[in-house]
Amino acid sequence: MRKVSPACPTCLQIDFVQDTLFGPVAHSAECEVQLAPLNINGLPGLRMQVRAPVPAKLERSHSVAFVWEGRTYRGIVQYHRRCDDGGLQLQLELQ
Repeated sequence: MRKVSPACPTCLQIDFVQDTLFGPVAHSAECEVQLAPLNINGLPGLRMQVRAPVPAKLERSHSVAFVWEGRTYRGIVQYHRRCDDGGLQLQLELQ
């Protein structure tokens, strides 16, 4: 996977699942993101920086899936934080 530079955001259709009291609920949204490879305790991962506006339920998502450069990526959200600019940073452990 190639590293995307910070100056090159990519528009992706992101599918994400939020765990609720009534079971998992699937959502989907188009977002501008920046992606970078990441090593999470020896496992492959991605850092996904989602630019504002961030979908309301993405911050509480459990897993994320998207297609980038013709390949499907699926990951478990290991960490998330809100950014000062209103964006959201996710660390994904790829599955």
